Amino acid sequence: MKLRPCVLTVAAALVTVTAAHANHHETTTLREAFAGKFYIGGTISPWALRTPTEGMAQLAYTHYDAITADNAMKWGPFNPQPGEYRMEGADAFMAFADEHDFYTIGHCLFWHSQTPGWVYEDADGNDLTREALLARMRERAELYAERYGSRVDVWDVVNESIESDGSRRRSRFNQILGDEFEAEAFKIADAVMPKSAKLIYNDYGMTDPGRRDAVVAMVKDFQQRGIRIDGIGMQGHWSMNRPSIQEIEDSILAFASTGLPIHITELDVDFLGRDQFFGAEGANVDIQSRQATPENNPYPDGLPPEAEEQLAKRWEEIFALLLKHSDKIERVTFWAITDANSWLNNWPARGRTNYPTLINRDGSLKPAYHRVVELAKAAD
Repeated sequence: MKLRPCVLTVAAALVTVTAAHANHHETTTLREAFAGKFYIGGTISPWALRTPTEGMAQLAYTHYDAITADNAMKWGPFNPQPGEYRMEGADAFMAFADEHDFYTIGHCLFWHSQTPGWVYEDADGNDLTREALLARMRERAELYAERYGSRVDVWDVVNESIESDGSRRRSRFNQILGDEFEAEAFKIADAVMPKSAKLIYNDYGMTDPGRRDAVVAMVKDFQQRGIRIDGIGMQGHWSMNRPSIQEIEDSILAFASTGLPIHITELDVDFLGRDQFFGAEGANVDIQSRQATPENNPYPDGLPPEAEEQLAKRWEEIFALLLKHSDKIERVTFWAITDANSWLNNWPARGRTNYPTLINRDGSLKPAYHRVVELAKAAD
């Protein structure tokens, strides 16, 4: 879900993406189509900002009004060793967001994956005490608050801490802090972040009844205890058939029952599918990556027209639902700018050619793109 795509694939796509973008001025952009409905966004990597006036960056500020850093702000990439900070990627992302006045998402403060082992340990390699880990978490939040302040509109405070059955993930955060990990994380964020920044919980598989009900219960518990939480991030790592539209709607209504706005985060459609080949549903990045084969990678050179139509219909039904509930949804963010920089090209099999967004590798617009834009225009 947050794994870096193959650099060679992306680099090749950038050769033609700017040329394909030349015709976009004649087309209604996504940000124009969804203005007044919800923010529409994408994710971007620091490498894409090396040429901020072309390629992925140009597509981002043309089509989106919200932006998320895919990896640069996570604990490991930002602070891999004690006292070692690699801020260049996050700084470039924030400068790009400022320049184009994006609704900016900080992703993410606390996540069990891509957090270095040293975070949980003392100088002798022993687990930190509860108090010491909370202090380390606070130091991280304070650094972001001091460096980026009110320039970040939304923080994914806790990412993916609940299992599909509704139990708490037994991460090292949980092992040290117990089931109060999430509550303590939100207390820290509320204490140090500007009050203008919205604090949300973000997770995948949010249509699973166990996880969905546990998140609703957690949010309502926070509300009763006076712990600030400002939204629910519902990751949209969906496939052509799952979850069903009814399952998505049921979850939207369940989350809306808390009174909080919903952020549809990390949205993509896995056209190739993964459970039939790998037994891998959802977006668990800990599943081992395998290698592409003709069986699990049947369209290395592009989709045939009938497949494009199937994909367009799936996107159309998804966005028809999102527009139906636009009063409950604050933001919809694709987990890529185009197919070229999607994690689904390399997970759960390296070398796959997947088609998970509305924009092709070369920057041209898919039939699905036009179908979605027409839906949005019709909803005005």
